[in-house]
Amino acid sequence: MSRPDLLPPRESAFLGGPVGRYAASATFARLVPLIVAMTAVPVIAAVLRQGHCLAKGWNGDEQFWRGCFSDLPAQYQLGGLSGGVGALLSGDAHLDQPPLSALVMAALGGLVPDGTVLDQTRWYLLFWAVLATILLMVTTWCTAALRPRRLDLATQLALSPIIFGVALLSPDVVAVAAVALAMWAWSRDHWLLAGLLLGAGVLSRTYVIAVVVALLLWAVRAGRLRDALASFGVAVITASTTTLALLLVNRDLVTAAWAAWRDSAPGYGSPWMVPQLLEQPLPGPIVTLLPLVGWVVAVLLGAAFVRLSPWQPTWAQVAVVVAGVVIVTGKAVPVQAALWLLPLVIVSGLAWREHLAWAVVELLHLGAVWLYIGAQTVPDRGLPAGWYGTALLARLAMVWFVIWRAASTPGPEARPAPPAPPVEDTDDYRAVVAAG
Repeated sequence: MSRPDLLPPRESAFLGGPVGRYAASATFARLVPLIVAMTAVPVIAAVLRQGHCLAKGWNGDEQFWRGCFSDLPAQYQLGGLSGGVGALLSGDAHLDQPPLSALVMAALGGLVPDGTVLDQTRWYLLFWAVLATILLMVTTWCTAALRPRRLDLATQLALSPIIFGVALLSPDVVAVAAVALAMWAWSRDHWLLAGLLLGAGVLSRTYVIAVVVALLLWAVRAGRLRDALASFGVAVITASTTTLALLLVNRDLVTAAWAAWRDSAPGYGSPWMVPQLLEQPLPGPIVTLLPLVGWVVAVLLGAAFVRLSPWQPTWAQVAVVVAGVVIVTGKAVPVQAALWLLPLVIVSGLAWREHLAWAVVELLHLGAVWLYIGAQTVPDRGLPAGWYGTALLARLAMVWFVIWRAASTPGPEARPAPPAPPVEDTDDYRAVVAAG
């Protein structure tokens, strides 16, 4: 039995609450379109939050005081994206983004009509709002399809305050949607499609590599290693061939994001930034080494979780552990990293009250980031380093809590894991995975 949720039964049922064992199959078809449509609500709210910058532009310190800063219009202007994909491939445009994210950003930039700089950045942000809404709707639908007897989980995703906070800050929704679609494809035994989507996700954000590693770890215990290796191979081929092709066209398009990461100091949200806030910054080589150690720790913890869990965990739960540890030990833990974890922890069965508590801390940290950046130019008006460090540590502690809760509680469909099932005897387990 799952733990009780935050909402009363009547409200939970209205928002797509737990479906009974004998409920009519029409329930899914009737409720899911409504739940998917709800995803537009936090995105619209995110657009409204950009009101000051939509009116005055994304420049100067006022965008931080008003809380409407976004990398999207900033990179449109600085990267020269008005030339579209052609300018990016030729080198006339430049972005410190992974290849697929950069291509999507450039493609939308090519759609912006001529006009003043302010008008162009307005159009660019609105194009992103439309694309983000579509991709998040896809993610919500995948969540419902993965957990059809827990439609309240899809509702959590659709109405998440985290979407309101970070969906329009960066192109991360591309990777998030790719992971969600890959998990849906895998649950339907479409290992080829899952591999293609995972390869695309890796080209969008590197945290997706941790999701792929989690699939392999999970498959060892689930008895599906053969299919997982097939999907892994397809993902590697997809990512490597695309990377090779782009290297032949424009080497900088592939290496820019890596070079920016290698040369950067600890970024906002990273635990390795705390010594810097205390005016005792870590040496550059150490700052680069620690996230790599984090990857090793993440894989070891993921393997231990798979081996020692008293029930058969889901791929999403293993991904929460591996990707979550990679994220919180990174060189930077940007505010949009919450969006990376959001579908994974919700599919894993995170309760409403825990989700909302996490969202509150994330939004407080988001505000603290803008105020701390503003303090670099107006110290009396902004947030001192000590207070930002407090917000940073509180956020990291909450993310660790969310990882633990998402991974430690079995969902309503969980069954005790059989001891080392043979690879060929997986039909029953596949049915369980497909159900949730």
